Amino acid sequence: MENQNKVRADLRQLKPFFIVAFVGIIYHLRIRPMAGDDVFFSQATSELGLWNYLIQRYETWTSRFVIEFLLVWIIKYPILWRLIDLALFISFPVLISKIFDGGKLLDWCAAAAVLLYPFHDMGTAGWITTTVNYFWPVWGMFFVGFLLKKMLVHKKINIVEGIAGVLVCVIASSHEQVAVILFVVFILYGIYLICGKSKKMPLVQDSAGSTLTDKKVIHSNNLYLAGMVLVNIITLISILFCPGNAGRNTVSIADLPIFETYGFGDKLYLGLLSIERVFIANCDAVFLTVALVLAMLVYVKTDDYKKTIISALPVLILFGQTAMRTAYPGLSGLFVMPQEITEWSWGTLSTWLPMVYLAVTVAAMLYALWIILGEQPIEYIYALLMLGCGFGAGMILGFMATIYVSGERVYITLYFILLFVTMFCIYRMEDAVEEKLKQTGGKLAVTLLALICLINIGFVTLSLSLIHISEPTRR
Repeated sequence: MENQNKVRADLRQLKPFFIVAFVGIIYHLRIRPMAGDDVFFSQATSELGLWNYLIQRYETWTSRFVIEFLLVWIIKYPILWRLIDLALFISFPVLISKIFDGGKLLDWCAAAAVLLYPFHDMGTAGWITTTVNYFWPVWGMFFVGFLLKKMLVHKKINIVEGIAGVLVCVIASSHEQVAVILFVVFILYGIYLICGKSKKMPLVQDSAGSTLTDKKVIHSNNLYLAGMVLVNIITLISILFCPGNAGRNTVSIADLPIFETYGFGDKLYLGLLSIERVFIANCDAVFLTVALVLAMLVYVKTDDYKKTIISALPVLILFGQTAMRTAYPGLSGLFVMPQEITEWSWGTLSTWLPMVYLAVTVAAMLYALWIILGEQPIEYIYALLMLGCGFGAGMILGFMATIYVSGERVYITLYFILLFVTMFCIYRMEDAVEEKLKQTGGKLAVTLLALICLINIGFVTLSLSLIHISEPTRR
């Protein structure tokens, strides 16, 4: 009887992951691969052979040598790809939760984070091509984060995890945005260790509460860490010196000639405008959830009306972009819906309003993070740096002529960095949040967030069979 109760308790604890598995199975049953770029890559090596093809691609088009090596192989086995992609989807919230030590609250948050992501974006250039190029590297980034967390608390990385970590880091680092983010993460991890030693901080305790000082464990972990850092640096160098970058840029400019006339300010504006369009003007579900949660956390922490209102400014802007624009058409000029524009006038109000909303939104989020994490300035700085990586990865797209061709799939790193930082805030306020969830206000907040999540799942499920495949990008 006691064993049965334990099994039931364990199954209840896994409920959020079962829900993700159920949704993931539905998604992957409705997915229809072998369209768009999938067709190109399925035939890519038929004439040149594998190695000659990869060399040609590196010299003329892309630095994603490792990803394309994996892609042109896996695309020949769509059923295998479907099984691997489903496994990654199901395991994703487990990885995220493990980084935050798990627990009921963080398990549900991790599951919600994965289910909130607009997964239909992964089908816009062909399902196999897009997931291997974007979703798999982001999963790999969090797998590396999971290993770093184990190293941080001096838990032994077994040989399978260690080898997998290096291999996964090779694949993940082949994606330019992920490579830079991992490089920053490795630097921050090193700084944290150095600061810990200089301040003679006690070793972090493991979940059992015992302090681990086994030098063999630390030495073994450091070898795996060195391997991941090394492949990340080598891959970054290969990206920086890839001759295909210039070739791809030339072809892309030929498709968008006006891009060649843009100065630095124009490209910066284009990158920022695209972020505002995707996340704010379109009232993105992930961004709305992040804004709501941060404002709620500020309220829980301070119980202060003014501080909560300042933190909730992004929510008010999103409200204006939706309800007010619909209910009061006369005010639609104040809530501009940016299009995929290539020309604009610096003297018009509509040019600057999106920048104002983006600036206010970012400022309010930084303020909310300070209220939540300000007691530990190093954590606040780390959160800012991670957000900076995410927003920087989105902003840099303005300097590429493929900004509109690539679509919204390129923002996957920013999506999950936003969700990760929000979960970190919840993690730091876990006790207070759990106490608040017992009250009526907390239950209403959970109901609202669950409703947003359910609507997103329904929308993604329905849209999977209606995905518009963009023009082949060979990327």
